[in-house]
Amino acid sequence: MPVKVISANPNISPVFVEGLDVSAYGIARELGRHGVPVYALNDHLRDPLRYSRYVRGCFVYADDPSQPRAYAGDTVANEEDLCRLMLEWGAQFAAKPVLFATSDWFARFLSHQQQKLAQKFLFHWTPPELFTSIVDKGTMVRFCESIGVKVPRTHITRPQDDMAQVARGFVYPCLVKPIHRYTAGFPVESAKVLIAQTPDEAQAFFARYPQMKGATLMQELIEGGDDQVFQYTALVNAAGEVASCATVRKLRQYPPGYGSMCYGRTERNEALAAEGLKLVRALGYRGLGSLEFKFRQKDGGYYFIEMNTRLPWYNGLFADAGVELAYLAYCDLTGTPVKHAAPPAQRDGTTWVGFHNYAGWYHDTKHERQSGLAEFVSTVARAKSYAWWNLADPMPFLASGILAARRGVGKMLRRVGLR
Repeated sequence: MPVKVISANPNISPVFVEGLDVSAYGIARELGRHGVPVYALNDHLRDPLRYSRYVRGCFVYADDPSQPRAYAGDTVANEEDLCRLMLEWGAQFAAKPVLFATSDWFARFLSHQQQKLAQKFLFHWTPPELFTSIVDKGTMVRFCESIGVKVPRTHITRPQDDMAQVARGFVYPCLVKPIHRYTAGFPVESAKVLIAQTPDEAQAFFARYPQMKGATLMQELIEGGDDQVFQYTALVNAAGEVASCATVRKLRQYPPGYGSMCYGRTERNEALAAEGLKLVRALGYRGLGSLEFKFRQKDGGYYFIEMNTRLPWYNGLFADAGVELAYLAYCDLTGTPVKHAAPPAQRDGTTWVGFHNYAGWYHDTKHERQSGLAEFVSTVARAKSYAWWNLADPMPFLASGILAARRGVGKMLRRVGLR
């Protein structure tokens, strides 16, 4: 789809943010406030970001030519085609655009295609070998153990394992989950993991799905609720220094227990930051990274869960709490002088709400809790940061409400067999 490139100053590097969802909106809003031209890159025009005052246009590609589309997007069949299109789009700008990934798929794409894309774009490139290690849960478990970062007890399955024997010798409850986040066909509907309460449940899973041996791991379930999950997000600049970081405590997740944060807050946590810093330094990591840990009260330890080579989807919280990680990353890549000499300290207690997911959490947990609608409304009203709502840029919020309503009606119609 043709995009009219608008730039008041051709020497300013624009931003290409992948995606049109909440994560992309947080980045676009933060950078747009600084006058940086922002363009969205995605395979559809369905999501609300395109209505934002901070987005100057959308570069659209169709990743599945067999599916009908409501727009004239460029068709791509593989990563090479997308790389070619992006180089054409990047060539329209006098200054190299900066790339931001908001999905695992696009982060992997950037790692694979970094040599070609570097001709026209700026990005904190993650070497393919390091990227593969980070997204492989088995590799990260072994690496954490080697440097003294706590991890839950883990068994990495092998095709030759006698799972009856393995299951009897493990701890419960436990999680069974893919070793690699790109593993296809994990056979648990609407879930990223299986929770096995007993050895029999774990054994039954592998008896029914023997192909999962060698593609999954069994991991001890660290006790505690969603409010015991913490994230350390940092920018490691090109010089290898932590330019800034933020620590966040999740309060609610959707789906409950193992989903994404729908309600949380900034919370200064030196012990968590020390563990995160130890890990990114040992990896030799550069760029934006977000590390998740779970706190175990009985030993006071933070146990590593996973790492993402990008900002988390609630990243709009960081700027609203005074830590502009996306803008600092932009400045690092473009050589733009940063206004402040020292890394800004986050404002603790800044709460963030992803309303639609939070409403889903409220609905799914209504039989398990004592709190009612008044508390739900109160927490939403008191929040200082929101996924879509922003007084200076209201259109994405309105569009998100319409989209959510359409999805809800479609789901209801499918249930009654009318669609």
